[in-house]
Amino acid sequence: MADVVGVDHVGLGSDMLGFISPPVFRSYEQLPDLASALLPAGFSQAEVGAILGGNYRRVFEASVG
Repeated sequence: MADVVGVDHVGLGSDMLGFISPPVFRSYEQLPDLASALLPAGFSQAEVGAILGGNYRRVFEASVG
C-alpha cells in the first residue's frame, strides 16, 4: 500500500479481528513484531512510527482541531 499511496496515507485500523480469518494479529502486544518486520523491509524508523500510529494521530488531530 505504501508503494501505491505513500507512507503518509497508510495506517492500522483499531479493529483487531478485521475481516481476515484467522486474524493476522490477536493482540496489540504483537505490534513490535510488525515494526521489527517493517524496518528490514526498507521502512525508516520515522515511517514505521507513522504507519503504527503517527498517521492516525495526525489525521485525528486535524479532524478535531
